[in-house]
Amino acid sequence: MILLVGGIAVLGYAGYKLSQKDVQRVEEQTGQKADELTDEQLEQAMDQLGIEKETMTDEEWAEAEKADAQPSYLDELERLGELHEQGILTDEEFAAKKEDLLDQ
Repeated sequence: MILLVGGIAVLGYAGYKLSQKDVQRVEEQTGQKADELTDEQLEQAMDQLGIEKETMTDEEWAEAEKADAQPSYLDELERLGELHEQGILTDEEFAAKKEDLLDQ
C-alpha cells in the first residue's frame, strides 16, 4: 500500500512515512517498487539504508483516509464530462463546474 499525504509517501500497513527520495532509495536497494514490498522487506531496506522509521499519527491517518475517500480531481472531471455528454449539464453548467473544480 502506498499513499501520498502532503508530499510524503506512506508505505506498508505499518504506515511508515518516507520522502520521495527515500522511496527511490528503497526501490534502488531492493530492486522492487516500494509498494510491492512486504512490511518486513520494507523495514529491512530502511534499516540497511539508515532511514528513520517514522509512523503516521492518528491525525495523519484520518487525513489520509479522508483524502482517499474523496473523488480525485480526474474522476470528478470525467464524471462532469459524462454528464455533459449525456445532456444533463448544459455547456454553461459544465464550464462553470469545470472552472470550480480547477479553482480548488
